[in-house]
Amino acid sequence: MREVVDALSQARRIAVVSHRDPDGDTIGSAVALGLALESLGKIVTLHCADPVPRTFAFLPSAARIRQDAPGADPDLVVTVDLGDGARAKLALGAAAPVVNIDHHASNTRFGSVNWVDATSAATGEMVARVVDALGVPWTSEMATATLLALMTDTGSFQFPNTDPRVLELAARCIARGADLPAITYNVFRSRRAEAMKLWGSAFARLEQEEDGQLVWTWIDRADLERAGGREEDVAGLVEQVARSTGMRVALLFNAMVDGEVKLSCRTVPFAPMVDAAALMGAFGGGGHSRAAGAIVKGPLEDVRARVLEAARQALRTARAASAA
Repeated sequence: MREVVDALSQARRIAVVSHRDPDGDTIGSAVALGLALESLGKIVTLHCADPVPRTFAFLPSAARIRQDAPGADPDLVVTVDLGDGARAKLALGAAAPVVNIDHHASNTRFGSVNWVDATSAATGEMVARVVDALGVPWTSEMATATLLALMTDTGSFQFPNTDPRVLELAARCIARGADLPAITYNVFRSRRAEAMKLWGSAFARLEQEEDGQLVWTWIDRADLERAGGREEDVAGLVEQVARSTGMRVALLFNAMVDGEVKLSCRTVPFAPMVDAAALMGAFGGGGHSRAAGAIVKGPLEDVRARVLEAARQALRTARAASAA
């Protein structure tokens, strides 16, 4: 972390970049870090190739996040929650050094300075350590942004990555003025009617295999059009698919507009255990052992067939290992 703090301290113009299809961790991390750096007199810009989803728009500074690339202005680029530079979906620039802050074990160490801590529940947890190391006073918005990062990447503290460290940080965020009700309502208790219709289509075609241990469904462009949905409405659906009793591997296939299929995978820490990151890694993706994803080019039917066969094989291998 020392290299990260030194690089941030020495830079004056800093661009903070979130990943494509942004989630609460990358948005919360960017906002918390950006506000902290500005309090030190830095000139900060926030960037994300895709628009901020409605669920995170309650953060005032989320409105500052731009969809353009950093360009030639910054003398330092900081990426938050990107396992690979390509996840930015925009040019990071060749001139400025890149500081890579991330908690994915599959991180490719693409930065000039790389701080990757797979033991952290969220990148927001790492950013909080950076803020403390910089000696920056916490504001309520910084605390809310950090709590947003923690809650979204732990499934509101229900995922196996929830540990004493993340719970202690969450308590500190609330003590610093984090708006827990705003996060709870906007992220976990509010969903557009169009999204619920879209989810209904996915639930109606839910499939179970391998004695219920493999559960999967899909969304295509026609589903979005019929429901009047948006791409952001798909967020959170895989977590609901993963609620199926007896599930060991849950998969969601989302056919996107540019001939790509977005894969979302969830697994559980019970035998037979499948490593989600390893499964998605076989298709160019990555993530964590219990939550991972990938983006694969090709027709939905072809991608689905290949991924499902890999998932079946992974389950059979895991069953054989647990029986040995």
